[in-house]
Amino acid sequence: MTTPPPPRALLYVSGLVVVAAVIMGVLGALRTGISWDEPYHVMRLRNYLDHGWFALDWSVDSGATTSGDTNTLVYGPVAMLLLHGLGALLGTEGWGSVATSPAAYDVRHLGVLLIALVGTAAAAGITRVLLDSWRWGLVTAATLLALPMWTGHAMFNIKDVPVATGYTLMTLALVTMVQRSRGTPWLRIGGLAAGITLMVGTRPAMASAVLTAFVVVAVGAWVGRRSHRVHPVAAEAVAGLTTAAVVLLVAYPKVFAQPWLLLSSAEQSASFRDGRDASYGYVPFHVLAQVPLLLQALFAVGLVRAVSFVVRRWRTETSHATRLALVGVQVCALPIVAMARNSDLYNGLRQLLFASPAWAVLATLGLAQGLVWAHERGRVRVVGGVTLVALVVPMVDQAVLFPYQYTYYNVALDATGQQVQSDYWRTSVPELLPDLPTDGQIVCGPTRSSTLGSLAGSDEAAGTDPTALVAGRYSSDSSVDCRLDPLGPLASPWAAEGLPLDDALPHDEFYALIDRGHDLPANCTRLAEVTRNRHGREVDMTYVARCRLDPPPLDEEVTFVRPAGENLTPGLWAYAPVGWVMRESVDAIDSAGSTASLTFVASPACAATGCALVLDADAPDDLVARVDDAPAEISVVAGSVDVRLPAGTSATWVAFERTSGEPLGLRVRSIRVVPSGTG
Repeated sequence: MTTPPPPRALLYVSGLVVVAAVIMGVLGALRTGISWDEPYHVMRLRNYLDHGWFALDWSVDSGATTSGDTNTLVYGPVAMLLLHGLGALLGTEGWGSVATSPAAYDVRHLGVLLIALVGTAAAAGITRVLLDSWRWGLVTAATLLALPMWTGHAMFNIKDVPVATGYTLMTLALVTMVQRSRGTPWLRIGGLAAGITLMVGTRPAMASAVLTAFVVVAVGAWVGRRSHRVHPVAAEAVAGLTTAAVVLLVAYPKVFAQPWLLLSSAEQSASFRDGRDASYGYVPFHVLAQVPLLLQALFAVGLVRAVSFVVRRWRTETSHATRLALVGVQVCALPIVAMARNSDLYNGLRQLLFASPAWAVLATLGLAQGLVWAHERGRVRVVGGVTLVALVVPMVDQAVLFPYQYTYYNVALDATGQQVQSDYWRTSVPELLPDLPTDGQIVCGPTRSSTLGSLAGSDEAAGTDPTALVAGRYSSDSSVDCRLDPLGPLASPWAAEGLPLDDALPHDEFYALIDRGHDLPANCTRLAEVTRNRHGREVDMTYVARCRLDPPPLDEEVTFVRPAGENLTPGLWAYAPVGWVMRESVDAIDSAGSTASLTFVASPACAATGCALVLDADAPDDLVARVDDAPAEISVVAGSVDVRLPAGTSATWVAFERTSGEPLGLRVRSIRVVPSGTG
């Protein structure tokens, strides 16, 4: 195809967009906080270094390393190993240990940004091959970086950015292999191996993308076998694939030495949320709402152009058609499968982030086609002006949202006033940190429910006024104080700044750090917030509130049981307000910290003579308890703990610790209150 060179103004603007995006990326990587997934991947890497399983603690400890509910096979260690190596080289952690200091997380963020920039360069390289112009490659780089979702996630997303970059490197390598051009074969083979290793080594289920791409290459080679030699293409592709397979086998033999586990990984990825968020309209809605409008138009033109060329010239210009098909497959294949299967996607388009680089390539082709049309009709200034606006306006939006560009929705969505989630990732916590109180428990991302205990978003809570929902003292599966929780966003900066761990609040009060723009719960009062302005709307990223929650009555035995694959209900969590997790068992809560508390309202019958709190539990011999801040008599025997409650007991707070000061190691299956003298 003959394509005119990009106008000089477009090149200047593209260069400025790239520079601005890189600057924002570096500053944002150092400013954003610890996102949801990062501490979990730190835990996985520690277990990988210790045991060879890139798995969570409760998966390794239970021995169920490949069971469906442990999410073990969904992720591979390659991206984290690269980031770990960068941290070791820069001195933020040792080669055999994984650090959790703010500096260590900053280095990982910068490493993710470097990976994203490699993916950006690979997308530019694809355009250079398709249009035989590095100038158009620069436009592709600018188009990709103008996507707020891409630049926003480039600052921290340790899962989806490496997959996207790996996929793009694979596509670039295959595009160059289809019709051998200048350059050494080892560069093409190395690029293919690196792309597959990074992509599949981060998400093993992405092996399906490798298979799809190789099918396209094989079909193209078969159709064009008379016009060019097939064997060199096949040899290079097989060499790259084999190299990647060997590297993956060495890096993670516990999975990649057992190919059938790759099928399990695909199934685990597809069923992670058990279908509770599945919707056929999910992908189309978020594409229309999360992508800048003018860039959508350019992409549509490019997609139509590419599909038309492939359909009309597959046999006559097979090499170029195959190249376009590879780009189209990266954009469309897996998203179409996800829509057809009604897959359970969430948190916008970030799980489809791997399509963004190829999307930028097609948007560039659309722009090039627009310029061809403009030259033919004398409308170069009009098309050029629209293009400049298409690149500049999203960058202005990014500057306004910085560094939370991943919360972007376009002006069309914001004009409707529809409520959408904002800071799912909680990276705005450092900005809120100076305003967080230090005198009591903080719950990060508290689970909200109706007064009847129905979780927000569930069918049972449908129709409930969002402002009537109640914030619980737990986040998903933990009531550990977020100031101490290694899996939360606060523990690392809290310790680094030496902030106090005071506990001066009344027992029935706590602080809640609420993300995603959720409405203020009915039992809370807002104290401070982090906001941004998006198209005239003030958007909450995170805010902190002071909340109060009455203890529940304990009139009969309460058993801590949850259905497999689900979380403990709000009604049961109400009894376990501080220091508990429910991850390693489906019929008990555990406390691995130094303290933990239970709370409840005792039966009126206890008021006169006192009662005993009886725990069906496994506990250490040196366990001690305090009832309403006073030392209490306690008896620990095999499988049971008995705590004496004094006469007059009503609303009660029972706190546990060990005389040795060691972690509790307390597992509680049930609690009940009995009259004094009985058991």
